Amino acid sequence: MEDLRKINSMQLYYLWRNLAWSLLCVGIIMGGVHILPFYMAPALSLFLCGVLYTMIWNNNGSKNGSCMLIVETMLYSLLGYTFVSIILVVIQVLGLYHFPNEIIFFNDPFLPSLILLPIALVVTAFTLFFKKSMPSYKQFRAQYGIERERGYFGLMINSETNLQLKNMVCVFAVLTAIVWYYYLNEYVSINQNGRDWYVFLWIVVIAVILDEIYFMMRYFNLYLDLQEHNEIITPEELQDITAHTYLRFYVICGEYVYINRNAFDRLNNKAGVFDTPFITKRTVNGIPTSDVKKIVERMTGKQDGELRFFYGRHLAGIDKHSLLRYFYFLDGDISDYQDMAEEGEWVHFNDVKRVYNTMPLKIATNALADLTRLSTIILTEKTYDEDGYRKNKIKSYKSTLTLADVRKSNIDFQDDKWLNIADFNSDTKFFKLKKFLRGASGKSSSQTYHKKY
Repeated sequence: MEDLRKINSMQLYYLWRNLAWSLLCVGIIMGGVHILPFYMAPALSLFLCGVLYTMIWNNNGSKNGSCMLIVETMLYSLLGYTFVSIILVVIQVLGLYHFPNEIIFFNDPFLPSLILLPIALVVTAFTLFFKKSMPSYKQFRAQYGIERERGYFGLMINSETNLQLKNMVCVFAVLTAIVWYYYLNEYVSINQNGRDWYVFLWIVVIAVILDEIYFMMRYFNLYLDLQEHNEIITPEELQDITAHTYLRFYVICGEYVYINRNAFDRLNNKAGVFDTPFITKRTVNGIPTSDVKKIVERMTGKQDGELRFFYGRHLAGIDKHSLLRYFYFLDGDISDYQDMAEEGEWVHFNDVKRVYNTMPLKIATNALADLTRLSTIILTEKTYDEDGYRKNKIKSYKSTLTLADVRKSNIDFQDDKWLNIADFNSDTKFFKLKKFLRGASGKSSSQTYHKKY
């Protein structure tokens, strides 16, 4: 299972590229307005919006494992800047209010930093706190699963994306404070001088360049560190890599699941965690169900169980590697299965749930992700209908999860429908209004971008 820690080197490049292009757009807006006629400002920003949208569009459905959250954030920032700039001009043309010349793009000089930086700050802060509501995040989660389902890279990209967003919030906040303080306290509109252009233009451009250099150095050093620990796959190696299919089996008998309490979590390099002992790898791309059944029978030493598919994922950025999960249900009592072929013990599911709720870090990363997906889907289906409305109108009512529910369930756990309903349901604030708006745009509460494995 060592390959689950492997990271495609291009993924690190995409992490930097997406941030670099996004910040570069800010520099282009600043410099472009200084070079081009001021009235071309909306055209320039709309052109850059087209570039960013094309990047997002080309990435959708691709297999490079790139999350476009940062690019989407800058796209919305530029759209907001363009919209506000045009609205200000319209209001002034209609004679409703007279704004300072510096924020009207028909005037000379026009200072875009006064509008773009605060809007970028607001949009980036919104993304930081509500990133799960962003379309790019939903698209990436639908394609590769939640953070822990994406392997080692999933854990890293989540922390790095948060770092990038926090960095952008800080940069835009500092730059906004500088330009607006200078504009309100030092700037004289009668005569623009070199210091004015240094504050309104060059400080922004220099900050963008320094930020891009910092993250370039950060990801280069990260690449060297991962390479030193043999956790990098280069594009050349990726072309020649052999297809691998990883299998995880959860063996269940009644309300008991067979667990190794002292397993080793290879994703976090941590020992002494709860995990299934039935894990294996096959050097093939996909395995027929009949062969999967033979594998689990050989691993457990029990041939009378019921095999059921849970869900599967390709690893982000390493499409030839996939991880499949299965349930293997045994009839009778656990006393009939005390001679299992792998090291472990029968643990009551209530004990597993207790550890999950109180000490989740005691559970292996993949097992924690699988349990989270299982419980979210089962409990959501019990609580809400497919339109997101509560089946039981008593809000204090909470459903429970049992392994009997899992066995008798006909839910397609591969489908993200119930995960989407868990994120958006009648307990969500302004649910009816948001549902109406989604309906008007052709979406539903259970809409999913997920592609079948």
